[in-house]
Amino acid sequence: MAITGQQIINIGLPNESAGSDTLYTAFNKTKTNFNTLFTNASPYNTFNGNTGITVTSNSIAGTVDILNSGVTNIIAGTNITVNQANGNVTISSTGGGGGSGTVTSIGVTPVSNTRLVTTGTPVVSSGNITIDLATTGISAGTYTYPTVTVDAYGRVTGIANASSVGTVTSVAVSPGTGIQVSGSPITTNGTITITNTGVTRLTAGSGVSLSGSNGNVTISTFLTGGTVTSVNITSTTLDVTGSAITGAGTITVDLPANVDVTGSLYLSSSEDLANGAAANLAKSASYFSTGATGETANLAVGTSGQIKTFMMVADGGGDMVITVTNAGWKTSGTGTMTFGDIGDGCTLQYVNNKWFVIGNNGVALA
Repeated sequence: MAITGQQIINIGLPNESAGSDTLYTAFNKTKTNFNTLFTNASPYNTFNGNTGITVTSNSIAGTVDILNSGVTNIIAGTNITVNQANGNVTISSTGGGGGSGTVTSIGVTPVSNTRLVTTGTPVVSSGNITIDLATTGISAGTYTYPTVTVDAYGRVTGIANASSVGTVTSVAVSPGTGIQVSGSPITTNGTITITNTGVTRLTAGSGVSLSGSNGNVTISTFLTGGTVTSVNITSTTLDVTGSAITGAGTITVDLPANVDVTGSLYLSSSEDLANGAAANLAKSASYFSTGATGETANLAVGTSGQIKTFMMVADGGGDMVITVTNAGWKTSGTGTMTFGDIGDGCTLQYVNNKWFVIGNNGVALA
């Protein structure tokens, strides 16, 4: 802004007093000018805007602009009236339903905060009230064989993993006479197959009638007037009981505890023993061929009196080493049999809970 009352100091030519004020007059004018300057100067040098106010300054032009960045004008919308556009403004609602309503706020309060939670309540003009299920403290996830606790409202309030369901760890089927079972026992999952190896069906022949082909079958005969009065079985090598039958009965024929064999006895069951396999105790002989790096196998516990033979039929350069459980040539524990050349063979018999060598050709025992 302009400051009035400025004192002009007269200055003449250099080194000449003509036309110049005296030093006293010049200093007094200077003093007066400074007094006038400080009297009219503003004590404020910083302008800060507040809510709705923006301040900008121009140091070159020496100006400060103060602008209203908030509400500058109020315009009435639907169902709204204002008494003026600026200044102290009164805003009124004319309503859309005649203005007779008395509800001033709407709120939702759950019966229990442990079951429901609400936000945005109450609403006094406009807004949304949110209703959600309260958390129960249960961690979201997948549970294994869970033990679950449910409250009266159907919520899960407790859950924990279990190691398994039930206590059964193995299911097996033991076959009876005429029944064959495979796939038993099951310890994890699988299928048990049961096969009837006995009578599977009856067919009536000449002079015989059947009440049915399966189930409980009654067998009858049409023959009458027979002349046989007694049936008898005798044997010098077999055990026979129940003989003779003169009316009705059963004759039982069985092998004796000790069998005398006349002629030749052939043990024809054998297997090709694979690398890393267990010798089949149901086979009397196990033969094998070795590769360049050698092979291994094992022999489990046998049955009293059982005979088992092993032989190398081809030598690929490596040895076959068979680990024997309850080896008779060891004081206790396992032993090994090493087959190094084609034609090596060994015969074992299981006696007194041990495998004993009863025949050997080139096999190293350890």
